Amino acid sequence: MAGRQTGRHRRPPDEQATYREVFAVGEFRALWLAQALSFVGDQLAQVALAVLVYDHTRSTLLTALMYALTYLPPIVGGPVLSGLADLFPRRTVMVVCDVLRAGLVAVMALVPMPVAGLAGLVFLTVLLGTPFSAARAAVMPDVLEGDRYVAGSAIANVTQQITQVLGFLVGGAAVAVVGTYEALGLDALTFGASAVVLIGGLRRRPAQRRRELQSLGLWRGTRDGVRLVFGDPVLRSLVLFAWLCAFYVIPEGLAVPYAATFGGGAVTAGLLLAAMPAGMVVGSLLFSRFVRPASRCTSWGGCRCWRACR
Repeated sequence: MAGRQTGRHRRPPDEQATYREVFAVGEFRALWLAQALSFVGDQLAQVALAVLVYDHTRSTLLTALMYALTYLPPIVGGPVLSGLADLFPRRTVMVVCDVLRAGLVAVMALVPMPVAGLAGLVFLTVLLGTPFSAARAAVMPDVLEGDRYVAGSAIANVTQQITQVLGFLVGGAAVAVVGTYEALGLDALTFGASAVVLIGGLRRRPAQRRRELQSLGLWRGTRDGVRLVFGDPVLRSLVLFAWLCAFYVIPEGLAVPYAATFGGGAVTAGLLLAAMPAGMVVGSLLFSRFVRPASRCTSWGGCRCWRACR
């Protein structure tokens, strides 16, 4: 009976989980809907803020810098704040982050302020997305097992790209129809709706680590995480590639001024912003449906792909 599979490994290694199986899990549906709401609102807000800054300053540099602020916070504060996903219950982390982000965006929508004030609030809003994303990623293996996790991750990636496309398109249209501040108000509502979905659809689980509220606990976790990632050649390569990929967002930061050079407004900018994520949607779908599980694991270094094989 050598080689017989038992327990979680009874599924044949090359048998793929279907999207229907993944969506049959109620907790995954809640995570997926919350993700979709948040991402659509994020892209809507990015269009609104870029148009708002460009209309007020007519500065390509300031517009690009405002857009860049949506990528800087995870690099600056991400390694520390990601540890909150282990120090507190993960559903609590996600709900609190959603509520705080809804409040910050509501302030941007209701209180006129200079560009510097907007930049500060944008930085804080995006910074709160780091513990949210960490908690969401950490709870996914508890919700989905085996190849369902792989399929669920593919759905999450495709959803992110599709909501980027829809968010940019809807954002451009919304800014053109209702205005920039009203579009920011819609973003605040998406964060509130995401919190409600998580409370109603995701089971509360205890924190994975003992609650160490001192900052030392977060810094120790950050230090250990850095050692783990950069001490492993595979993980180190993935992180470095991820940092390198950050440069491909440069055209997005210039979309609003570029659209203006052709006499286009918010709708044209939304179309330009939606172009890149549209291509990534096609690539993600092709990879998840036509690359077998065994090939995915080989490309990730055999059994290092532990989440898919566990």
